[in-house]
Amino acid sequence: MTLRGAMILAAALLAFLIGIARTDGTLASIGLIGLLLVPFSAWLGKRNMRGLQLHCQAASRTYAGQPFPLRLQLELARNSGTAQAVSARIQFPGEFSQTYNFDHVTVDAVVTTEEIVTLPRRGERGELPYLLGSEFPLGIWKHSCSGSIAHALCVYPGPLVSKKLSIPGLWRDAASMAGTTYGAMSGEIRGLRPWRAGDSLKRIHPAASVRAYARGTGLIVAETDPPGFFPQHVTVLFHSYAGDRAIIRPEMFEKALGYLCGTLRTFWQQSIPATLVADFDGWLEYSCRSRKDLAMILERLARVRRATGTEQHELQRAQLLVDANSSLIVISDMPIADWRTALIKRPVSTVVLPVNAAREKPQRTKR
Repeated sequence: MTLRGAMILAAALLAFLIGIARTDGTLASIGLIGLLLVPFSAWLGKRNMRGLQLHCQAASRTYAGQPFPLRLQLELARNSGTAQAVSARIQFPGEFSQTYNFDHVTVDAVVTTEEIVTLPRRGERGELPYLLGSEFPLGIWKHSCSGSIAHALCVYPGPLVSKKLSIPGLWRDAASMAGTTYGAMSGEIRGLRPWRAGDSLKRIHPAASVRAYARGTGLIVAETDPPGFFPQHVTVLFHSYAGDRAIIRPEMFEKALGYLCGTLRTFWQQSIPATLVADFDGWLEYSCRSRKDLAMILERLARVRRATGTEQHELQRAQLLVDANSSLIVISDMPIADWRTALIKRPVSTVVLPVNAAREKPQRTKR
């Protein structure tokens, strides 16, 4: 019973008792009608909630902090009647819930609403629990029924990319083929020149060629600078080691996972083979060379928990196991000053990505 229902019940009971005490038939009748209205509205409310089913259509994977479309469908399974003023509260991954309202549902039609949802935290659910509620009629009673939508949803950490990844010369490693570029990548456009025999057709500049043909000349190609340098392999090491009396901040762990996600995505987009080693996974190695590998790692990051009790010797042993010809990146949710002395010397300097860097923008995903 709602607060309004309690007030109506108390007022009706008081009117009925006063009417009986004062032999006032009108007042007693009003009180009696109010008393009968309470159970009658309860019956109508229960009938209003019968046979309701909620369905949803949405992506099965998304990133925290990035919006994605969600379509909800509420249908009435019983043979007759309608449902009025129904609210649906859905529990999403990351302990986040959202309420949606449906004004009128009939038997012969499915009510559909399309929303844009942004989930603030990572998480994973095999199904989406929901709670349907309604205060119909008159708001005297609040009736509800629960259920779950058979829709799995995995929310990856929001990808963050450190500005240090774009520093020129950062990725020169100790391999004999350092500087080799993977794929068909090229540098910035330096200028335009006439087409010569042997030039690739992919380098033809369409707009400049059209203008050249209008002037009676031939094709024009874009002259580019040499491509940048990329390593043969990168190992990304994630840890939560810190010295004594270090303050543990859960929000920094979530932000560190965002940098880890963005870094691995950047390497995959640039066709740079990478390997992930983390203390929250027992220092196991995960290869990230393909889209499938990246998806598997991101699904793992959606449900990991922070490692507790990481020791310095474990961090140093993990560094010793990294190939000497592989570039090494270290990411941690703890302040760098607390664990910098635990880094060992390598032929190529270790790159430390600071998690507390200010105003790093999330990396947007094209859909």
